[in-house]
Order: sequence, then structure tokens, then C-alpha cells
Amino acid sequence: MSTIKISKLSFAYEGSSKEIFQQFDLNIDSSWKLGLVGRNGRGKTTFLNLLLGKLTGTGKIFSTLKFNYFPQNISDPENLTIYELQELATVEQWELERELTLLHLDTALLWQPFSSLSGGEKTKMLLALAFADKDGFPLLDEPTNHLDEASREHVANYLQHHHSGYILVSHDRAFLNQTTDHTLAIENQEIHLYQGNFEQYEEVKRLRDEYNQAKNERLKGEISRLTQVRGNYKDWSHTIENQKKSGQKTAHVINRRTQLNKGAIGHKAEKMMRKAMNVERRIEKNIAEKQGLMTNIEESPMLTMNFVPDHHHTLLPCKNFKLQYDDDKTALFENQTFLINNHEITAIIGSNGVGKTSLLKNIFSNSENLTRTGELNLVEDLKISYLPQEFSKYCGKLEEFAEQHQLSYEMLLNNLKKMGFPREDFALRIEEMSMGQQKRVAIAKSLTEEANLYLWDEPANYLDVFNQDQLIKLLKEIKPAMILIEHDKYFVDQVADQIIALKKIEKI
Repeated sequence: MSTIKISKLSFAYEGSSKEIFQQFDLNIDSSWKLGLVGRNGRGKTTFLNLLLGKLTGTGKIFSTLKFNYFPQNISDPENLTIYELQELATVEQWELERELTLLHLDTALLWQPFSSLSGGEKTKMLLALAFADKDGFPLLDEPTNHLDEASREHVANYLQHHHSGYILVSHDRAFLNQTTDHTLAIENQEIHLYQGNFEQYEEVKRLRDEYNQAKNERLKGEISRLTQVRGNYKDWSHTIENQKKSGQKTAHVINRRTQLNKGAIGHKAEKMMRKAMNVERRIEKNIAEKQGLMTNIEESPMLTMNFVPDHHHTLLPCKNFKLQYDDDKTALFENQTFLINNHEITAIIGSNGVGKTSLLKNIFSNSENLTRTGELNLVEDLKISYLPQEFSKYCGKLEEFAEQHQLSYEMLLNNLKKMGFPREDFALRIEEMSMGQQKRVAIAKSLTEEANLYLWDEPANYLDVFNQDQLIKLLKEIKPAMILIEHDKYFVDQVADQIIALKKIEKI
């Protein structure tokens, strides 16, 4: 058992005045299955890179561990998988085969080119590599991306029963609940360590936020009262100053039996003005102290969606529908019958490769090399907003992007701000942004587009749980017409009015 000891660690990227981490201390036990959570852009990947030595801050990180990062980059995807994995780490074939068996993956895949593997198979191969090296401590960065529900269960069960500890970054709360026993949360510039999984962390955070919210409301009331008193004293000092300048009589310095004494008026007015100013300064100090006691609470403001309901109740009737590639006699799926209705959210689920994305693309443009039979009759002239699974084609500055896609630039930026997108990154080109930032741009684009029907392919992917909760809240309130593909069970359970399961047709 080893310890990762962090002492007085601070870090800011070059050219930025904002510190991501500031003088924090932390001890991590290597036996922990530690979930690393926090909003996109708050420093999760930065923290992993500091542990790996790819970035250097001030302070100290003490550890005798050798860190293994997931996912590693394959240099030659056309090479046999086993050779590529052994290029990345010193592992024996039997060690890889042991881990692959635990992951329910055919060991014969080691002898296929890496490029020939499916997305889920590639993920499992790289995960097996991270754990096959017994001298290493795994740092797992989003191991569930693009995995179907069955594969997520395989990976979760694998991690749950593995003897070694790790640090895991994931935005899938169900996956975190299954695979972690400690939680490290990055909230603003603060680090909070909790014993327990994500669900237990959320409950503690909820109670803490409720307490801080009540405290903030009390302090706001006290600040408001003091601000009013300060205003009264400011008005009083101005009145005295004006009286001094004009030489007016005041009740404080003259009565009916005395004659006007301008010297007395000036002296008394000066004294009273100093008193008013001293009281005002004390009040300002008191206000500043109370403002300093207020707690900065993570907030998830309501997003906006440009949904325009169509007058039809049913937007897409589907009957005995079958889809297959033109050059393949075997169907992806067949005999699908369902209705897509207005103000209803339909989730399409199924294993990787069953044809979910192909179905969505076929509804959107019918441009894939696919043969379709049966009925799939979309109401004419519907405005459709399509959120693709792959959004790497988006490029350019945000203002140019908005103009190109005929979007309201103001609404686009407003939704990005609400999703926690850093203002200083608005000037970046989209292709220079992180995957989390690019995904938020893609989501904001779809929300900004005027649409009667939304087609969303894996909206929760690359989004932190705070952004996911924002989308869940929005979809529950707006109830747009939507077809979505999503492997995150929690997300689907929260928003879906109906679930359609596609089943793969096995080749004979």
C-alpha cells in the first residue's frame, strides 16, 4: 500500500491569471477506488497530468507509484493489437489475456489489427493494458465513452471486483456508484475529499449547499439592511455639508434665543460630518466582512431551447421498418413499429453496432448507403435539429460558426455561459477547444436552432453531471419532440417517455 501525498500544490496555465489549484494539501491511499468529479474545465484532466508529470505546478507531489494513463494513444492502428499494446507497456501475453477474460472480451482479438476492433473492443483492450501492468497505478479518464449499456456493465463489474486501486474520471453517475469507494470533488478552486461513492457525495453536497444557501440568504438580508443604513448616513453627511456651505441655521447649533454664529455652525457641522463618515466607514467594513463570509455555491442556471411545436400530433409513424447496408444482405434491424409524437421524448437503445446512429441519420437526411423497407413517414416540412455523435467537423470562431449556421450569436453564447463555458475561451477556434468544450458548443447549437423535432445522438457524452442535470431539467420542463440515443441509463430514465430497443440481427 502506497500514498500519494500532495503538499501546497498550486497551478495556473501560462498566460492565465486564474489559478486552477491554489495551495491545496491532499493524501490519497493507493488502495482507494477514487472517483474524480467536477464540472468541465475545473481541472480534472489537469490534475491527472500533474500526477503524470506532464505539467508542473508549485508545491510538491510525493509518490513512489508509476502512473498508467487510460486511454493511451496507439501509434500504428494497422498493426496487430498485441504488438501495439506491448509497445506501450512491458506486459506478457498471458497477463493481457487474463484481464481480457475478466472483461468478457475474446482474447483472439489480440491478433487482429487494432483498427479492425469496434469502439467498445478498443476501450476494453486499453483498459486491460492499464491493469495488466501490475507495477502501475491506473489513472482512468472517461472509460465509458461510446460504450453500450452491456459493455458498461462488464467494465463496471471488472473494476468493482479488481483488487487494485485507481483514480477514475467519469460523468456516468451510475458507473461511479458501482466502481468507487472514495470521491474527490473539484468545486471552483476548492478540493473536497469524501469517503463513499458519487451518490453519497451528492447527498453530503446537497446538505452542505442547503446550509450555505440559507447562510447566504441571511447574510444578504444583513447586507441589505446595512446598505440602507449606510445610505441614510451618506444622505445625512451630504445634508450637513450643504448646510455648512450655505450657513443655514440648524437645530443642532442654534435655538430661538441665540443669534446666528457662523463659526459655531461650521465647527459643529464639521464634527457631525466626521461622525457620519466614521459610521459609514464602519458599516462598509461590516458589509465587506459579511460578503467575505458568503459561500460560492455551484449553480446550474436554466438553459433555453428554441423548440417550436408542430401542429401535428404524430410526427413520425414507423411500421415494420427494416434497415440494412446496400452491400450487405443482413439487416441491421427489422420489424420496428413505433410512433414519434409531439411533446414526447423517445430513447433508442441497443448494443453497439445495432444501427441506432444509422437510423437517426436516415431520418435526418436519408443520405447513408442504406436500404430501407417498411414505413417511415416523416411529416413534411419539419424543422429538424440534429446533434451528431461526432462533432469534429465543427470549426472556426464562435461568431463565424453562428453566422454559418444562421444561429442567434447572443443565444448561443448565453447557453454556453450557463453551461459553465469560460468567457476567456470564447475567442478560441472550435477545433482548438477540449472535447468537453466542443460538445457544449454542439449542444448549444442545437438548443439555439429553431426546431420542431430534435435528433440527439449521445447528448450526455463528454458532459459533466452538472451539465447533464441542466439538460434533464430543461427537457422535463419543455417536453420537446425528440428522438435520442443514449447509453447513460440515468439520463434515459429521467427524460424518456418511451424506450425503443433495437436488436441486432445475427448473421448465419
